[in-house]
Amino acid sequence: MKSSAIVAAAIAIFSCLLVLCAQGQPAGRSSTCLCLNGYSKPPRGFLQEEYKLDVHEPSVFCPQVEIILTIPGGKKKCLNPNSTLLQLALQQHRQTQQRKL
Repeated sequence: MKSSAIVAAAIAIFSCLLVLCAQGQPAGRSSTCLCLNGYSKPPRGFLQEEYKLDVHEPSVFCPQVEIILTIPGGKKKCLNPNSTLLQLALQQHRQTQQRKL
């Protein structure tokens, strides 16, 4: 009878630890980088409002900055975050994010 109580307590503790660890995973992000197949050249006028620019900062899952451009047809392209033009766009994006806070 005592051994079944110990087993039940061990299972309960293990279950609690499992739930706590699972809650620490970010929702919506995979465990790898999104831009694995290289970068595309940005289309002309990509800073206009019809294009959506998503910036993913470095995280434990991906150590690099990823810039993903969604064009009007819904197609997504990875852009090189080291290009001069995108560095300026990235600065502008970060400034607007700081103003929202």
